[in-house]
Amino acid sequence: MIPMKNIICFLLLVSAYQGSSAQVDTTLDYTTTFTGDRRLFLRDADKISITPQTKDSVVKMTSINYTTIPTPKLALIDPKLIPAAKINVDEKLSYLYKGYIRAGYGSYNTVPLDVYYTDGRSKKGTFGFHYKMLRGDGVPLNDADSIPDRYSDNLAELWGKWFFKKTQLLGNFNWERNVSHFYGVDLKNNYEGPAFDSLSFNQRMNTFGGGMSFLTYQRDTGDVNYRADISLRGTKDLQNNRETNVDILLHGRTLKDNTLFAMDFGINYNNFDYFGPDLGRRGNFIDKTFQDRSWDNTVIKFVPTASTTWRDLRAKIGAGIYIEGRGESPGHFYPLAEASYNLLDGIIVPYAGVRGSVEPTTYLGLYQQNPFIQTFPDLKNKNNKLDVYAGIGGAVSRAVSYSAGVNYFEWSNFAYFINDSISSPQNDFYSWGNVMTVIYDDLNAINLHGELAIFAGEKWKANIRGDYYKYTLGDEVRAWNQPVTKLLVNGQYALRNKFIVSTDIFYIGSRWAKSLVPVHDVDPYIVTSGSSSNTEYHFKLKGFLDANFRVEYRYNKRLSAWVQFNNAFALKYQRWGAYNNQQFLATLGAAYSF
Repeated sequence: MIPMKNIICFLLLVSAYQGSSAQVDTTLDYTTTFTGDRRLFLRDADKISITPQTKDSVVKMTSINYTTIPTPKLALIDPKLIPAAKINVDEKLSYLYKGYIRAGYGSYNTVPLDVYYTDGRSKKGTFGFHYKMLRGDGVPLNDADSIPDRYSDNLAELWGKWFFKKTQLLGNFNWERNVSHFYGVDLKNNYEGPAFDSLSFNQRMNTFGGGMSFLTYQRDTGDVNYRADISLRGTKDLQNNRETNVDILLHGRTLKDNTLFAMDFGINYNNFDYFGPDLGRRGNFIDKTFQDRSWDNTVIKFVPTASTTWRDLRAKIGAGIYIEGRGESPGHFYPLAEASYNLLDGIIVPYAGVRGSVEPTTYLGLYQQNPFIQTFPDLKNKNNKLDVYAGIGGAVSRAVSYSAGVNYFEWSNFAYFINDSISSPQNDFYSWGNVMTVIYDDLNAINLHGELAIFAGEKWKANIRGDYYKYTLGDEVRAWNQPVTKLLVNGQYALRNKFIVSTDIFYIGSRWAKSLVPVHDVDPYIVTSGSSSNTEYHFKLKGFLDANFRVEYRYNKRLSAWVQFNNAFALKYQRWGAYNNQQFLATLGAAYSF
């Protein structure tokens, strides 16, 4: 198609061509004639004057406005120091001394000794040795008798550890020797019998033991870790009474999601061979004939638990199943539950729980509580039927923590220590209140307690705890030798890492004691049971305060010297009925590390 503009141009060119072709004469005539009236005027010429004139010209000046620029605010630059960068580099391990020796000497020929040695750090294993001894002549009590009050305690232990890829093996062997004397005879009680010089009022306990442990370290979730412990102990006293104890404990645990499942299975077997009477082991019948006897006991426990954590809540539930070889009821079931909640980043942590258990009672265990126990005590397992507790604790800061709470206990076969009266002239055995026996009864108690701990690094630290008890009794009249109040304060202060000052102060409130022998200035108490009656003597032991202080001077990292004061206020009191305490004891000593 031909564009329209091209067609129009073509037509114009054709028209122009035709017009030009029609002209014949090409001569032009420029002659023009105009007809009409017209007036012509000449304008003045604008010429320059011959005599120039000067004219003043007033030029209006533009006014100048000055604008003041505001002064800028002075900006002071206060540069802050940039702290030096900290690089997390582990500090060099301090030199590890392999052992130390601490020894001293004090009043009444008191000799403390402590020796420790280990082979040091190792990835394959380690072994060590520890020996500790404390002996003394006691203190003259002006009791006009010839019974000595000497004492000595010896403890030696040899142990070893072997580390494998994901397991560990431990072994230990120990020996313990304790010597004490039954010096608690009050001549005001009209003692009748042979001269004290002909009586044997001393006791010596020898214990040999050892054990093995095997445990695993599996780190993957779902793997089972376990630990197996077995220990064997044999104890023999000066009268050839023997006790053998075997304790086996198996523990296993595994983690599933956020829940830790665990199980404890244990067997404790105890055999006690002794020479003496049968004090109620056959029910209410008491055989006072001295002869060779044997008593064995077994406690089996099975405790499964499950623990979990959800945000700030921690909870644990489970059960305790115990089986006694001897006892009124062979089987026991105890609920186990506890929970705590973290508030304000650990400043406030309320908690509550419930639990129970069965604890085997042994001859050595009673002696460790009261070294004046008779050599043929009755043994009954302690039944912790119920322990309900609740309280609040937490940490106010890194240096201050606290705890306060309440416990409610229900015990069956709770052991009381009382002054005994059993004597057997045929076997040269005499007890005039200086030998203590154990009796068992039910006991319920409410315990209110509070504790405050302060820790300011190595500079100083302190701890204070108070307890209050309210007892509900079974058949007994009083909770014998059980205090209503307890208070403990201890602390330590380091002055320029040269002087270390420490103290232990404790207060035990008043207690009621029971004796089966006459007590001076104490009226008899008649106890009637059916058709029989017994005469007892109940008396109150005063509360006592005992304070111990120790000052240590560190000459260097290896060598130091110390002085210690026990019962610094020289207060006279009785922890057990008829047994006066050692009042004031001062010791000096030194320590050397190698």
